[in-house]
Amino acid sequence: MSENISPTSPAGSESNWEQLFECALVERDPVAREQRLQNAKDAIMDRIEDSFDTASGQESRLQLAALNTISELQRVAKNDDLRRPGLAQTFGHPA
Repeated sequence: MSENISPTSPAGSESNWEQLFECALVERDPVAREQRLQNAKDAIMDRIEDSFDTASGQESRLQLAALNTISELQRVAKNDDLRRPGLAQTFGHPA
């Protein structure tokens, strides 16, 4: 990516959600990835609110697909966290 977006960068322009989403997908650091995923999710939700009546069907489908991807990545990360040694002792073994 040509522009460096910090993991804590808030949502900006109306199409910024796409760039935030792409940055989250390629982030290697798990902590930074989680923050980037949340930033992208927030930006998508803001865009949905701002363009509820004017968004094209294609944009709406892209936003929904991105939100589903973010949700799945967050679910997988949460399951991975529960499987780490040390956490299982605190919370019990994952099912």
